[in-house]
Amino acid sequence: MLSIGELSERTGVPTSALRYYDELGLVRPQARASGRRRYTPSAVRDIGLVVFLREIGFSLAEIGQFLAGERQGPAGERQELAAERQELIDRKLAELAEQQRRIEVARTALEHGRKCPATDPIHCPRFWSIIDEHQRGSSVEESHARAH
Repeated sequence: MLSIGELSERTGVPTSALRYYDELGLVRPQARASGRRRYTPSAVRDIGLVVFLREIGFSLAEIGQFLAGERQGPAGERQELAAERQELIDRKLAELAEQQRRIEVARTALEHGRKCPATDPIHCPRFWSIIDEHQRGSSVEESHARAH
């Protein structure tokens, strides 16, 4: 069994985060000895999964959903859990696609600012026309398209 300090050393995750993961039910200690958390060696892998999912954009709440029901139940139950995980993955993919779209719009706007013929975007009439259109309810993409 590993202490929380040993688990922290093996995973690179601070003990405060490990305590929080326990509080959220993401990675629980196997036992407590004299009030101290004790983890099985497999907790290293479990923490690795949590860290990986965080790095690819999942929130801790989403990770909780992803890990919910992780057990060996009847085949139908396992299929239902797999379907729920696939749904989480699909939602995350859609969210990332939207973030990527917004990033591309921002990149286009910033590149215009860098190359602006007015030399300073704050004095550029095209820049202000985009702002005005956006304030009237147009999306950034629509505002930019109208200005060009």
